[in-house]
Amino acid sequence: MNATPIFRFALTRPIKAGLAAGMILLMADRAFSAPLLDNPQAFEKNAQICSIPIQSQERAKGIPKGLLQAISLAESGRWIKNPATNKGENIAWPWTVTTGGKGHFLPNRLDAIAFVKSLQADGVQNIDVGCMQINLKYHPDAFISVEQAFDPRINTAYAASFLKERKNHTHSWIEAAGDYHSTTPDLNALYTQKITALWHKTAKSDFMTASADTTITQPDVAATQRFNRAFKIRRNNTAFSRPGQEIANRVNALKPGANLTRGGENHEQSFAQRRQAQLAAWRRKNGGLTVN
Repeated sequence: MNATPIFRFALTRPIKAGLAAGMILLMADRAFSAPLLDNPQAFEKNAQICSIPIQSQERAKGIPKGLLQAISLAESGRWIKNPATNKGENIAWPWTVTTGGKGHFLPNRLDAIAFVKSLQADGVQNIDVGCMQINLKYHPDAFISVEQAFDPRINTAYAASFLKERKNHTHSWIEAAGDYHSTTPDLNALYTQKITALWHKTAKSDFMTASADTTITQPDVAATQRFNRAFKIRRNNTAFSRPGQEIANRVNALKPGANLTRGGENHEQSFAQRRQAQLAAWRRKNGGLTVN
């Protein structure tokens, strides 16, 4: 989606008289709610508005890491220069509105809500909104209000549930991602290719982030060197080498019944002889009685 930034939509679309009073308040509030992206902290904060609930939904609903994030970038992705790196980065923009095949990046939530309401007042129904660009015409029951539609947590939760429902139908996550956009074969195929390319990046990014947060115990180099030296000494010094017969004896000693023979004496036979002598002594003591 090639979205076009729009920061003063009141000048680009006529607004119905019924919304005029509300627009006065919104424009007055704009100076306080517009995002500032001229520092790394503000950039990171805005980049996480969609990404944090998306990652939460991926974990909660068992969606492969990075897949829902890839879809969000395809749907509402916006290239913004990261002040920390001075390079452009693609982030899902939560205040994106698409209508008539044209996307608009609104500067804040209030402007996005007012823009959608102005479109609806003009009779426009085919509108995509939010992080995941949920279509208000084809998903009329997704949200109870326009305000709720621009709640990133609710917007991404609905998208995750819809994606999982399509996966249960297609038995394939990537096919479900294609259906997320369209079931028309040509549109589906193009979108699937786009998602696949984005998914490779988001999956890798998620993995690197997770790895960075994981505490890894580094090996003790000095201890490893000591173990290696000790091993070489044992291997090369004949004084520490065990004769083959001694090793064989140790192995045989572990076999079942090995403890019955020691020093050439058969302990099994000795035990039988001692038992016979004990029985004979018992019979003599008890007047020649026999034991069955």
